[in-house]
Amino acid sequence: MQRAPLPGAFFHWGAHNLAGTSHKESDMTAAIPFKRIALIGLTTLSFGVMASVAQAQAEVSFVKPENFSDIGFNSSDRTTAMKQLEDHFKALAARELPGKQLKIEVTDVDLAGELEPNARIDRLRILRTVTIPRMSFNYTLSENGKVLKSGKADIKDMDYQNATNRYFDSEPLRYEKKMIDDWMAKDLLGKDRLARVTP
Repeated sequence: MQRAPLPGAFFHWGAHNLAGTSHKESDMTAAIPFKRIALIGLTTLSFGVMASVAQAQAEVSFVKPENFSDIGFNSSDRTTAMKQLEDHFKALAARELPGKQLKIEVTDVDLAGELEPNARIDRLRILRTVTIPRMSFNYTLSENGKVLKSGKADIKDMDYQNATNRYFDSEPLRYEKKMIDDWMAKDLLGKDRLARVTP
């Protein structure tokens, strides 16, 4: 009479065939972990799809950026600045607005400070009290096709040099990003400020 394989013994059989079982028994036993792996894979994929659906989908566009008040010295500067702003809107939406869709249409940007016209090396951006960051954009916040809130935002930070900023000095566009954070917290989430994100 042939003995039934012990649970978990396939690990030894597959490597050494210590029990002397038939190929049929080994094949049936070895199929168990593969079925479990397939099930785990499908479950992981399902959770991944659900997570991507739950995250906010943010769409950011820039209308005639060449006419913006100040978004850099040249086209390369503009491209870099727009990428920074677009990525920041999308990151905030994914973290703060799960399951919702945010559409942003930027119509003007005026970066903090101003470029020093006489600087010949490494175009210097001088920060002064009066050169505050400003931004204008249209926005639409929706969920499952239903518009929750929409409007035109004209945001600025009058005290950008003295206000507490969650971003380090090395962070590109730190003043503009803080300004966007404050807008989202107050206008979309009804909060004083966004929660600090720890690494």
